Amino acid sequence: MIRTFTTPRFQTAFDRVVEPLALPGRVSSGAAPELTTVDQFVRGTAVIGRFIASPGLLGVKVRPTGRPVRVTAHFRYDSMSLDWWEERITTPGPVRGAGAPRLLLVRSQGKTRGATLLVRPAADFRRAATGVVSFDLQPEELTAEGLFVFEMDSVDKDRPEWAPAVPSGSVGIMMEAIEFAEVQGDRKIGLVSTGTLPLDPDSDTLTLRAGYFVANPTGRDEPRRWIAGATLVEPLVPGPRTKVAPVVEPVESRPSTSRGIKRKVMRRIKRAARWVVPVAAAPAARRVSRRAAALEHRVLRAARRRMPGRSAPPVSVAPPAPAPPPGPPPNLLADVMFDLVSRKLVRVELAGIESGATPGVQVRARAGAEIEIVTDGPLRTPALIRLSIDPSVLRELPGVDDKTVRWELVVQSES
Repeated sequence: MIRTFTTPRFQTAFDRVVEPLALPGRVSSGAAPELTTVDQFVRGTAVIGRFIASPGLLGVKVRPTGRPVRVTAHFRYDSMSLDWWEERITTPGPVRGAGAPRLLLVRSQGKTRGATLLVRPAADFRRAATGVVSFDLQPEELTAEGLFVFEMDSVDKDRPEWAPAVPSGSVGIMMEAIEFAEVQGDRKIGLVSTGTLPLDPDSDTLTLRAGYFVANPTGRDEPRRWIAGATLVEPLVPGPRTKVAPVVEPVESRPSTSRGIKRKVMRRIKRAARWVVPVAAAPAARRVSRRAAALEHRVLRAARRRMPGRSAPPVSVAPPAPAPPPGPPPNLLADVMFDLVSRKLVRVELAGIESGATPGVQVRARAGAEIEIVTDGPLRTPALIRLSIDPSVLRELPGVDDKTVRWELVVQSES
C-alpha cells in the first residue's frame, strides 16, 4: 500500500525552534538566535556584523504585541570599514579614497525609513564615525511570524553634485546593535544626520563635516524647522594666500662665570685625588697640588677681570598683556549675517533622495550669526540640505582673510 502525503513536511526533529525576541529587546551579536537571515552580510561576535555588498540585509524574528514598535539601529564607520571597501570595490569613480563620506539609505518591510550620513573626522582620522536611524513600525507591518527585515543601501544615483559620497558606501559598515521597544512619545534621535555623533554637550550642536546634512521625515503633516550657526575657522589645508611665519628655533646662551670655571677645576682635582699616591712620591704630589692651586688662582683672577666692574642695570619688566575676555572669541559673521541673508548671499539647497515632491525652504537671519531654515511643507522622503556662502563675498568682509565657514546644526526638539 502506497501512502501519499498531501502536505509537504520540511521540518525535522533535529531542527531548532527559534524563539522570537520579546519586547523590549536588543540584538547585539551575530550569534544571536533571533538573527535568522542575512544576505550580503558577515556575522560578528561582539557586534552584529558588517555589510560586504550594497545593498545588504538581515532578518530578525520579533514577537509582535499588536502595538507600534520603535526600531533604533546603531552602526559604525571605522578604520576596518576602509579596508573592507578597498578590497571589494574596484570600479573607478569620481570620488574614491578614505575621506569620502558614506551616504546610506535604510529600508524595512519594503519601505524607506530614513537615511544617514557618516563622515570620518579629518583632524583625527583614527576616530570612527557613528550613526543611528530610528523609525516606527505599525502593528500590521509585523506579521504573526514576526520577521523584521533591515536593509541598508548606498545612495549612488540621483545625488546632487554638491553632495559627495563614495559609491557602494554600505560596504564595510559595521552594525553594532538593533533595539526594539514599544512606541512611547515622539522620536528624538535619527531625525537629522550630519556625520557627527555624539553632539557637543556644551552647545548642543552637530558640525556639518561634509557641508550638508540629512533630514528624515517625522510622519507629521507639518513644515520642518532647523537652526544653524556659522563660524569662521582656519582651513585645514593652507590656501594660496595663507601666510606662514618662518619657524626660528631658540638658541640658549649661557655666559661663562667664575663659579662655572671653579666648579670644573674642583671636579678635576677630586678626580685626580682618587688615585693612591705612594709614600715615596709624596713630595711630587705636594708639588702637583701647589701647581693646581696656583692654576686655580690664576684662572679665577682672569675670570674676575672679564666680569664688569659694576652690576648690570636692572632689566625693565614689561607690563603683562591684558587677559582675553572670558568666553569664545567674537564671531565676525554676527554683525553681517542679517545683511547676507537679506541680499540672498546665504544659500540653502534642498534635494530629495528618492522620487517625490520636495518642499521649498525659506531662510531667516537670527542673532549670533545663526539662520533659521523653514520648509514650505512636510517632508515625505529623506532629503539632503546644503548650507553655503559664496567665498568671494567672504573676502570682502574685514578680518576674514582666508578663513572658511563652519556650519553647526543646533539640535532642538523640532529637528
